[in-house]
Parts: sequence; C-alpha cells; structure tokens
Amino acid sequence: MAVTAPDEDIRGQDPARGRVEMLDLLRGGSMILVVIYHILYDLKFIYRLDIPRVLIPGQPEIEAVHICFLWVLFGVSGICSGFSRNSLKRGAALYILGFGITMVTAFFMPEELIVFGVISCFGACMCITSLLQPVLDKIPWQGRLIGAVVLWFILRSFHRGGEIDLIFTRFTLVLPECDFLYSIGIKGANFRSSDYFPLVPYLFMFLAGNALYKPVSERRLPGWFYKVKSGFAGFIGRHTLAIYVIHQPIILLVLGILFGA
Repeated sequence: MAVTAPDEDIRGQDPARGRVEMLDLLRGGSMILVVIYHILYDLKFIYRLDIPRVLIPGQPEIEAVHICFLWVLFGVSGICSGFSRNSLKRGAALYILGFGITMVTAFFMPEELIVFGVISCFGACMCITSLLQPVLDKIPWQGRLIGAVVLWFILRSFHRGGEIDLIFTRFTLVLPECDFLYSIGIKGANFRSSDYFPLVPYLFMFLAGNALYKPVSERRLPGWFYKVKSGFAGFIGRHTLAIYVIHQPIILLVLGILFGA
C-alpha cells in the first residue's frame, strides 16, 4: 500500500515560472494505481472473491507494477521536499498523523492494525532528509542519485528477514529480534502490520528523488517536462494526502453495499 507525501509547493526556484505540473501528473497517476491496487486487495483478501491471478496483490506480475509506482510516489515526494519551505515541520506533522492512524486501527480495527505504515514512513523520510540536507547538498546530485538507487537494490528485501542482494551473491544477515527497531526493518517475532513501510529500503527511494530536485528546479530537463498540463490526474496529485485518508473507507463502503458487509 502506498501514498504520496503532503501536497508540497512544487514551484521552481523562480515562482514566475509556475507549478511543475508534470510532478502533479506523476503522483496523481500513481495515486490512481494505488486506489486500484487497494480495490484488488479488498476484493481478494477481505471479500475472498476469485479474481485473475495476475491481479492478486502479492503475485509477481502485479508486484512488479506496484514497485514501479512506489518509485514514482517516493521519488516525486523526494523531489518536492526540496521545494518545501519547511520539510521538517511537514514531516513531523505527517509522522504524527501516521501515529494517529496506528491508534485508530489498534482500537477500532485491530485485525487491520497499521504500524509504521506509509504515512509514518513519508513523515520520517521528510524529517531525516531535512536534517541531512546540509550534508547532502555538498554531494553532487548524480552521485547521490546513483548511491540511493544502488542502496535500494542491495537492501530492497532487508525488511523481510535481513536479505542482502549483491547482484552476484545473495545472503541473509542474522538479525536480532527487537520490538523497537521495526522502523528500520528489524522486527520482533510478534510484530504485525497490514501496511508496513520501513525506512530500509524506502528511504533510499525518497533520497533518490531528493537528489533529482536540483536538475528539476534548475530546469535542466527537456522542455516538454515543464509544459505538460496535468488535468484530472494533476488534481489528484495535488490532493493525494486527503485522497489517501478517505479512499479506503469509501472503497469498503461501496464494496459493502455491493457484496454485503
């Protein structure tokens, strides 16, 4: 499950140049895919309907698409964090919202408990990146981008038991069982969450996007990138946080009416 960060101001360095609507389009389109993914998840795992195998969340075919739009969501949010006037404040607010979701699910939907879900992850990514920004800015953006992508690839399955992929070899670290390190991908035996996005590896997606802020803001990309009109997808991209918060209850309400509570 995934979502974009709050709707940051994504103007270029010169406000007269206007909003970079391509960023709205990218995260809006990805948010539409998030909604579709959640509908498929609910149909299969809550209502136990028989849907084609290639559309079942968790299957290789749909997970390949899933990881692509996660890259878009985290990457675009990383870019937008560079435009934000106070990324640390926004990140803290988002993290608090994520904790609130944990409390709500713990009391009212314990079977769907969310611990360090995607909203908490985005909040933590924004806070960490904001604090590290003075150091990151001293590194050429190309090196930051390559480094973040390589680290994501190596550690992309770390949260599934300490798996490390070095391309030519793969091994598993012996991780301690700890109830307090789940935010970085180290879990205790009793840990469970229906929406889990640890910092390893998702922080590296965010950092890759943050590295791209410089060429995007300096208008180094092809001209068409800045001329695209985002339309309906852009509207969704500008309101992703609100849509994420309300879309699952609406989906469950509609499916409940169609198939029975």
